Amino acid sequence: MTQAELARKTGIRPNTINEIYWEMVERISLEHIEKICSVLNCEVCDLIKITNRK
Repeated sequence: MTQAELARKTGIRPNTINEIYWEMVERISLEHIEKICSVLNCEVCDLIKITNRK
């Protein structure tokens, strides 16, 4: 699925999808996570990996 298609299906701005994809965001709204999981039919743990940053 392309970023543009994900943006269309979720209603999230294409720029926001792009920033999430390239890990350029420090925060992401729970609403966006919910929409992405719904469209991709996945769980939050499939999208997010927590790493130790220093």
